[in-house]
Amino acid sequence: MSIYLEHYRDLEKYCTTSRQVEILHVYITNDNSAKFAAKELNCDERYIRKVIETIKTKAASAGDTEYFNATRFVDSGQIIKGKSTLTKDDEGNTVWIKTSSKQATADIAESVADSLKALKPWKIVKKPAKTKSDLCTLYTLTDYHIGAYSWAKETGDNWDLKIAEKVLSNGVADLISGSPDSDQAIFCQLGDFLHWDGLVSVTPTAKNVLDSDGRYEKLTEVATSACVNAINLLLGKHKNVHVIMAEGNHDLAGSVWLRLLMKRLFSNNKRVTVEDSPFPYYKFSWGNTFLGFHHGHLSKINKMPSKFYSEFAKEMGTSDYRYLHTGHLHQKEVMEDGGVICERHPTLSQRDSHGARGFSKTIRAAQSITYDKKYGEIGRTVVYPRTR
Repeated sequence: MSIYLEHYRDLEKYCTTSRQVEILHVYITNDNSAKFAAKELNCDERYIRKVIETIKTKAASAGDTEYFNATRFVDSGQIIKGKSTLTKDDEGNTVWIKTSSKQATADIAESVADSLKALKPWKIVKKPAKTKSDLCTLYTLTDYHIGAYSWAKETGDNWDLKIAEKVLSNGVADLISGSPDSDQAIFCQLGDFLHWDGLVSVTPTAKNVLDSDGRYEKLTEVATSACVNAINLLLGKHKNVHVIMAEGNHDLAGSVWLRLLMKRLFSNNKRVTVEDSPFPYYKFSWGNTFLGFHHGHLSKINKMPSKFYSEFAKEMGTSDYRYLHTGHLHQKEVMEDGGVICERHPTLSQRDSHGARGFSKTIRAAQSITYDKKYGEIGRTVVYPRTR
């Protein structure tokens, strides 16, 4: 047996899902050919290459590559954090080059994506008998932070997973009942739907410790159930539903698997479309109205018009009305610049200790906004948090 083949067979211990194990085995039995493995598994060749690369990357981060296996020199209970190389610079001086491994936020999303292959699409909801063909209603939820914890004595109100579920369910129902029977609906989850992004309740980049309630598995259960229920309710009122699961700074990976999950669950329903772009600036056109969406963690509200013009010049240039929607700061704000109206949406979620101690108290709310194909915005509904 060649060392090369032995290495690939040893990669199984770095697989995180049964789907990855299956792909690895088929890949090896087909002489490491992604083309023939894809043919046998009836899937895309690029998908096979991506899964194999994911497994190899995980192995490499542990110090195990096809050229060298550093795990042989690591005692039980210890892990490899990086690599140190002794070399010389251009002037002949001896130098150490040290690297450190960094866990990518996409690892969780990759694992979830593999598991999605086994999920069955959601049952189809009966289409409403009559809708208003010129109207599109946008339902926006932002910065909901499922999994956050708040103590009333410190923040003014209690907040946990159970309260979050109830408030969200009531909020969506209230928005739907107060909105017209538009032909088109947009369910826009505008980012930070989840309070944290992995097994440890910290922010994904700065690693700030968060006040949290529940385990990550419970968060995913609540988030998935809430989104599916909301979309099904919208399908009972509107002819078509477009779904946006925007990237937020608290759920960089969570937003990825939420998009994949919604696309898979509603794959058999032609009335549902899911925005699947990894680019965190999203768009939707309705007649002569352009709608743009961005969480707000990468672009400030006053910079958004120029950013969207630079990315979507054609779509914005042919529209009479241009509206950009953002969140991130948990408060309402509206500004107009260059023929573009930018609106920051408030949140239904309760503030945590960080928000209570460092920022002013804001009005909690959520909105649905209705647009006409010819006249742009023509109405809106505003709801406030309630638990009964």
